[in-house]
Amino acid sequence: MTVSDDQFLETFFAAPNNVWPNRDALHPSAAYLKRFLRALAQKGEVPLVLPRKEAGWPAAEVYVVCWSRSHAGRMRGLLNAWVEHNWCDFDGRVAQLCKDDPIEASILSFAGSGTTYRLRPPNPGAHQGLFRALGRMINAMEQRPSRVTQLPRPVGRLLRDFETSLASGQALTSLELLKTIEQSGGVSHENIAFLRLRRLGLLGADQELLNSQLLGTIVSAEPPRLVREAILGAWYRSERGDVPGDLQSLGDGLRSFGVDIALLVDETLAHTTEVDAWVASAVVAMVRGDAELADRLLGSELAVPAEARQQLEVLVQGGLAPATEREDLFDLDPEPELEPESVGDGAQNADVDDEAEMEALPVAPAVPASWTEWLASIADGDDVPLSVELVERWAPPGESDAQLAMAIQELHVSLTERLFTGLGAFIDADDPSKPARRTATEFILRHLLEDHLTPSDLGAITALLAIFLRGAPDASAYEQLLQDLAGFKGRWSSVDTAAAAIDIADLVVCAPAASNEARRGFVASALEPLHSLRHRLSESLRTVAALATADLELGWDWTVRGADPLAADNSPRVLPKSILLYSLDSGVLARAKSALAILHPSITVHVSDAKVGGDALRTHTRNAELIVLATRKATHAASLFIQANAREESPIRYADGSGSGSMMRAIEDGLQAFSS
Repeated sequence: MTVSDDQFLETFFAAPNNVWPNRDALHPSAAYLKRFLRALAQKGEVPLVLPRKEAGWPAAEVYVVCWSRSHAGRMRGLLNAWVEHNWCDFDGRVAQLCKDDPIEASILSFAGSGTTYRLRPPNPGAHQGLFRALGRMINAMEQRPSRVTQLPRPVGRLLRDFETSLASGQALTSLELLKTIEQSGGVSHENIAFLRLRRLGLLGADQELLNSQLLGTIVSAEPPRLVREAILGAWYRSERGDVPGDLQSLGDGLRSFGVDIALLVDETLAHTTEVDAWVASAVVAMVRGDAELADRLLGSELAVPAEARQQLEVLVQGGLAPATEREDLFDLDPEPELEPESVGDGAQNADVDDEAEMEALPVAPAVPASWTEWLASIADGDDVPLSVELVERWAPPGESDAQLAMAIQELHVSLTERLFTGLGAFIDADDPSKPARRTATEFILRHLLEDHLTPSDLGAITALLAIFLRGAPDASAYEQLLQDLAGFKGRWSSVDTAAAAIDIADLVVCAPAASNEARRGFVASALEPLHSLRHRLSESLRTVAALATADLELGWDWTVRGADPLAADNSPRVLPKSILLYSLDSGVLARAKSALAILHPSITVHVSDAKVGGDALRTHTRNAELIVLATRKATHAASLFIQANAREESPIRYADGSGSGSMMRAIEDGLQAFSS
């Protein structure tokens, strides 16, 4: 909420609303509204009921303001029971409030969109009956025990879901999880800051990252390598000029930067897989005159700017022994040489108590060297946390897909939580040229059987399903997995999860099918709950769903009778002339572009699935008045390139998932932001 309770009431009851003029304490409405305003004190399960009446209106209309979208969903049935069949029509849909109306704009600023119902009694008599009914409903709700909406999740589960949401490209879900982690306690403020900057780095929000007030503190706190790479990469992208490898010019920028980010650079950055972080590290090596660091960086196989590599080679020249004559550049923790064993009497007569104490010390589990070894360690009861540095050195999971799938099958169900600690790393490590489809199948089945179907879980299932479909499964495996998913549709296909459900269904529509009959049956089963409640879906989601079912010739009509109940007011809305959509999934881009051609034919839509920037992408970016990005954990140069070249006034929105439904929902949000 962005305004105080008092500011909100002051605006809501201002002209033209004449229900409570000037909020006069002596006005009859003051005592009448007192019981409804009690909801402001707790903001729990009781909604805020507010009347509005303007000159010339036959009766007042009523806003029922809920505290969240989930709260609005719980209120739907209660309002239907109390008012539907007696005092006014109620179709169960939240109101689409108009930001140009000062009264409704105050509600949007106070409670957000998708949280408010608007009730319109037909006459003064119905208005009086409606308020009596709402008063009784409020009294009954106030006497109920407080509702616990959900059991708190352990911090470990929240951190795991945060990692998974980043890997699955769920920008909004990862932000919500980060806020929950911060509120839950158990994680230091320093680590919260690490997570926040890492998320910004993955989204490519460079300016927000570099402008963070915590940046100086974080730099001096020895952050993890992922955070260091995010900061260094953001700095380099903000400083590079026409010659991206000019280390001397970049060195001047490093010296003048307000935070000493050179503290982030050490020899471990030679392992980085991020070109921008490598160049920033090379700048630090030049500024320090550190030939050894330069030599280690030259051992990287990254495709870095040639000029930067040449300048490092010049620095290395001057007497430093070649890398081949020293320890391996990437063996940063070589085993220490063993001291010769003592053969004196003291060694032979070691203290017995000391020996017993040494034997009692716990033995650290061996560090796994592959995905199969990691799964074996889970089966053995070891708790080996996965790190990016560790997984980067392993072969992609597709190299041992069959063995991994079998190992997951054999894991006891009690080990599922520990298994899922590696889910984000698995999604991120997937090799598009050799997807681990069998392993992805086992992860999906674990989600279904263990009832892991939260919003972040649905994003992970979508990413896993994409891996499975990319792996060209045979007809039997294809039919079986779709059948398993459809069997749980009641848990993941609903109005509340409409975007995620459309992501999953449209992914199956657009991917190659081993069985057209199985594909058709699955999509029909998955979207049937949404089709039956299509009047509660936004027009953009209905349009995408209609395109998906039309591709399979299901013959479903997704239109609603009369005017679109979820559309904004009929007042004209300013639309951007040009939109740029970015995703690595060309099918998602094609679907979103087709939907926009139907919804807003006047908008010019450019799409890109490139992994690197170019002149054409720069032109489209600079011309775009709205940009919508579907990001993934493995940030590609093109998404960073887009954000670096975007106009300052052009809104940038991130899809909360990698599918077409999530993309369209982000486009909706972007259009609202542009028109405001």
